[in-house]
Amino acid sequence: MKMTARKWLFFILAAVFCFCLWYKFGYPRFISVDLSVDRKSALAKATDYLASFGVNAKDYKVAVIFDQDAWADRYLQKTIGFKKEEEFLGKEQYEIFYWYIRFFKEFEKEEYIFKVGSKTAKILNFTHLIEDIEPREEASKEAARNKAREFLKEYYGLTLDNYDFHREEARKLDQRTDYSFFWEKRGVYIPWEEDKGGAKLLMGATVSGNEVREFFINKLDIPEKFQRYIENQLLFGEYLSSFSFIIFIFFILISIVIVIRNKHTLAIKISKSPYIYIGVFLAAANLVYVLNNIQNLLINYPTSSSLASYIWLYISRLLPNVIVFGVSVIFPGLAGEFLRNERMPELKESSLLHYIKSSFFCRSATAGLILGYLLFFILLGFQAAIFDFGQRYLGVWEEWQSLVQFSSAYFPFLTALILALNAAFNEEIIFRLFGINWANKYFKSLLLGIIFSALVWGFGHTIYAIFPVWFRGLEVTLLGLLFGYIFIRFGLLPVLTAHYLFDAFWGVAAYFLGKSSLYLFSSAVFIMLIPFILALVSFFLNRSSEEKPVTQLFDAHQKYNLSILDGFIRQKKSEGFSSERIREELISHLWDIDVVEQALEDAFGKPQA
Repeated sequence: MKMTARKWLFFILAAVFCFCLWYKFGYPRFISVDLSVDRKSALAKATDYLASFGVNAKDYKVAVIFDQDAWADRYLQKTIGFKKEEEFLGKEQYEIFYWYIRFFKEFEKEEYIFKVGSKTAKILNFTHLIEDIEPREEASKEAARNKAREFLKEYYGLTLDNYDFHREEARKLDQRTDYSFFWEKRGVYIPWEEDKGGAKLLMGATVSGNEVREFFINKLDIPEKFQRYIENQLLFGEYLSSFSFIIFIFFILISIVIVIRNKHTLAIKISKSPYIYIGVFLAAANLVYVLNNIQNLLINYPTSSSLASYIWLYISRLLPNVIVFGVSVIFPGLAGEFLRNERMPELKESSLLHYIKSSFFCRSATAGLILGYLLFFILLGFQAAIFDFGQRYLGVWEEWQSLVQFSSAYFPFLTALILALNAAFNEEIIFRLFGINWANKYFKSLLLGIIFSALVWGFGHTIYAIFPVWFRGLEVTLLGLLFGYIFIRFGLLPVLTAHYLFDAFWGVAAYFLGKSSLYLFSSAVFIMLIPFILALVSFFLNRSSEEKPVTQLFDAHQKYNLSILDGFIRQKKSEGFSSERIREELISHLWDIDVVEQALEDAFGKPQA
């Protein structure tokens, strides 16, 4: 990659400016994230509570995931905004993040479920599930209510003088009656919209005989109309995303056709092995991802079936998806290399083929990786500014989906690494390498190609937890336009790097910007430094970035075709045909572009740069 000092200065200044934008608008969101309580500590808290009434946790299987109170977060961001939400959470000691812990046995309904706060290790919610026919001593409603009140006062150290009675429920079963009581905190009422209700802050307990079988503290009672509004938004996001998915499938099918029709070409032949390696690596990485996140699988295990059959059924459904995922990288990659080689042969670094013909360990690659870091900072600031505008004027809010997803894994950094690699390779290969080149060929416009691929890519993200969902499509489309420009001007490597860093950052940023353990902090920093390590290796190895002469890569069949074309082109040249006209004619008849270019160079001489 050839970068002038002026271009480097521009990107460095742009990165610094955008980092400042992110620090102003994006960084404050992480200050309140407190992940001081890790999986082990949360599990110990739950185990100790079970032991307090004679239950041995070792008699049960256990599943532990990290989760958030998504409904409360959505409602507070929508109604009072992010800053006031932070004030509310602090004042009410309301924990958005928690560890969800489940103790269970195969073929038995009885289980114990905990929600343990990630900041204080407080048990936010406890449930003891039992069979409906499980007997309990009969108690009066008033006795059950007093027991619930005394338990909540003693366990949480609260005075119920600040609470008003909210409601009660009674469930009559064959051999017991379950009584549930709820209290709302006085002075806490957050309206949604006029005449559409508001949220109240509740605490409560369920009593069966002499047992407090369920209790919770600090739960927002969300208005039903708000829940219906969110459900409608999510469904609308799926509708928007489905159109992008249809085009995605179209891209896959078209790429397969292109590869089959042009499998004899040099671009596809020498790219085949590297792309197969990438596809197999990503498929294997996804299997590792599943194993690393097995707790998410266990947390949803229905105990009415055997655990082994449940896991096997999941894996049997997963394997075809993994295979399809590998194919979705290989064929668009090969087709994209062919189209780029045909449509934009001068933009050599806008593909992996250039590095296959030369080396990945050259200082040109170092420049691409470093530019990827600068682009990453530019994207952070650009996105932060977009979101600030959306939050101020369009009622936009976002959720902690990545943080929750990654933190549930045994090794959060490994999940972040795999998902970032998946997104970077899969999406940049399909939507930049293939999408832009395909659209450029059939729309006859590079600009339309960039816009089209950005739109398809952008609105494929509307299933993510950003509201309103259309804003997510618009935001990612704008980022896609920037990706497309960098791809065309500076190559594939910078956008691959920036995309990896961007996705990895949003998965692990809370680990080094909020409060977390040393392990989470150091592993998060490590995965953000991987491209920089590769840049250093490329810099010091300093291999040549010059591509090997194409004739050295020809097989016997291509060399034979070259000898045939040599006579044909010289004959056409003598008849007054231009090299461009001859090139178009041969390409239209599916001749290998590399063989054609070499034959034209032999007949007409090397084109002037």
